[in-house]
Amino acid sequence: MDITLGRKAVLIIDDFQNMRAQLSQMLGSLGVQRKPDVAGSAEEALELLRSRRYDIVLCDYNLGEGMHGQQLLDLARREGCVDVATVFIMVTAENSTEMVMGALESGPDAYLAKPISKELLNARLLKALRRRVPMSPVAQVLRQGDTEQALQLLDTMLAAGRGERADILRLKAELALETGALDLVQEVCEAVIRERPVAWAITSLGQAAMARGELSRAETLFRQAIVVTPYFMAAHDHLAAVLELQGRSRDALEVLEQAVVRSSRSLSRQRRLGWLSMQQREWELARSAWRQVIELGKPMESVRAEDYFNLVCALLEMGESARAAKALEEMQQSVAADPLLRWWFMLGRLHLAIRDRDDKEAALDALDGLMLKAIPPLEVHKALIEVLGRLGEVTRAELLRQQLPD
Repeated sequence: MDITLGRKAVLIIDDFQNMRAQLSQMLGSLGVQRKPDVAGSAEEALELLRSRRYDIVLCDYNLGEGMHGQQLLDLARREGCVDVATVFIMVTAENSTEMVMGALESGPDAYLAKPISKELLNARLLKALRRRVPMSPVAQVLRQGDTEQALQLLDTMLAAGRGERADILRLKAELALETGALDLVQEVCEAVIRERPVAWAITSLGQAAMARGELSRAETLFRQAIVVTPYFMAAHDHLAAVLELQGRSRDALEVLEQAVVRSSRSLSRQRRLGWLSMQQREWELARSAWRQVIELGKPMESVRAEDYFNLVCALLEMGESARAAKALEEMQQSVAADPLLRWWFMLGRLHLAIRDRDDKEAALDALDGLMLKAIPPLEVHKALIEVLGRLGEVTRAELLRQQLPD
């Protein structure tokens, strides 16, 4: 397999034209024959990634307005634009702990700090290509949705000694988890751990135990993974999840609170922290989490009207009615495409009316008008019953309760 740079398709993503030109020139001097494609923003990069396949992506972490490099990588992976055969190298001049943890959590093939030397870039590229090029046949069948054939190819690679053994075993465990092949997960991960304790393998064993309903064993395994590698953030997330399943929401909250101190730029982690904080009535923590959800989700257009509603609730519980009203206004402007916007906005308005009784009648009239046009979705239906009860609207609440499905 070709692990040279010669004919590789390369994409350079950086918001500074001079840096794009410098990296292009550097790659040319290293033997890249095709002129690299370039993008000055995450949005432009996504268009290119969706239109063709790249062997190598060099991406700056800070991309100005919009998504940063970690968010771009996460989204590109979800969409299949960056797969197991793609070399993705993160480049940045920033070196804060928060940024480094965020970048490393997204799992690029390498992390390069500016200024970059040609020699270091060449070394990192060749090392990454040795890992990724052998995965090309696997990536191809996965794009076709054939997980079974992908697992067969991975076994062939292991038998032939082709590719990086650790990468092959990890992907094999991930695919086995996705397909529910729990015995295979256990077989692969135990083989890895016999050689040395590895956080991802211990965590995968914990996930398999969770899937079997062995919650106590899963908790033990996730805690072991954290001891082995404290900054392996997936273990923290799964530990919080298994604690929740055991009814230990307070313990789960503490785990996630510590996790966001280590790595705060995960949208899903902040969203879960927000929910748990509200359940435990930790309103200051909830307010912070929902603000982070909105900040992280905006560039990826992943914010939901419900996220704003939760922020409104936290702000009201903190006595910040003016800020809650402002967040409600921002909801309308920022998530206009959310099909549930009108319902979450209505709920937010009713919650504000609990504090500001002058708006109560107008809010109730607006609710009556909305109810004439549509039936609220189930998650909103129950919340409407609760807030109407708090407003003393017993009859309206009872009518809504009667409309709930059995």
